[in-house]
Amino acid sequence: MTPSDFYTDRMNGPVPRTHDTLPKATAEGLYSLFRSKARAHWLAQHFPEHCVDGNTISGTDLDALWSNVRAVIPEFKVASSPFGFQETQSDGVLLDLTEYAATRVARPIPGRWHEYMKHFELDFAEAPGRKEFRDEVNQILQRGGTMYELDAGGRIVRIGSPEVQQVIGQMAPASGDSTLDGLLVQAKGLYLSRKEDDRALALEKLWDGFERLKTVDVSGNKKQSSNVLLDNITSAEFREVTSAEMIALTAVGNQFMIRHHETDKHPVPEEAQDYLFARMGSLIVFLLKASNRLADLNR
Repeated sequence: MTPSDFYTDRMNGPVPRTHDTLPKATAEGLYSLFRSKARAHWLAQHFPEHCVDGNTISGTDLDALWSNVRAVIPEFKVASSPFGFQETQSDGVLLDLTEYAATRVARPIPGRWHEYMKHFELDFAEAPGRKEFRDEVNQILQRGGTMYELDAGGRIVRIGSPEVQQVIGQMAPASGDSTLDGLLVQAKGLYLSRKEDDRALALEKLWDGFERLKTVDVSGNKKQSSNVLLDNITSAEFREVTSAEMIALTAVGNQFMIRHHETDKHPVPEEAQDYLFARMGSLIVFLLKASNRLADLNR
């Protein structure tokens, strides 16, 4: 079942992705998924229990698995039973645990039946198993309305609001200015991080890219270069709107701790990060498109 296969999704549209913290049911669902995979030997390839009557894998060495989990994720709180759920587990620990599993799971395939020991010899399908696990994780995250996804590389990424997702999907700079393109690509990558500090740095890179964009047409003369950039907009009325938006966002960058960190600058509230990234990103994408500096993603 894909995340869109539920009746309510088909009738009402997908659940809004608005939660920056994991709802209780989502947190329990992620842990339950890890627990069920461990019990069903999806982690046996990495933590094998070998048959005593040979060298084949017959199950999972759960002691080795849990010892490794606690070593790699020191903040993991051990329950009275390894499979018990600790409600005090932080979101970060649960997302770390999900990433931990994503790069270690493999679907177990029963092989030859060992009659004497009464077990199957296990083989493993790694790539299909990891995709299946990723789909299950993303269904839990999507149905819980969270802003997180597990990507194909096994990393939890923060996808942000729908407006941020649209900007990131469209921002494919091809300006011919490697510094500008690099800043925008860095901003996109950093903003997918689930760490607030990375997202703050992404805003800085985005504003740096905006300032760079305002100078690429006439080097050394920002005002003249900005006018050349605006001249690419055919509608005179919308050219004025865009100019006003450029001035307004320049002021935001000067008033808040985005590019400057003097004592008279204001910190950007965490809840405003998506708004600012989407607003500045949309302006940059529009200016790149108007000046033919955006890659054609349909090629």
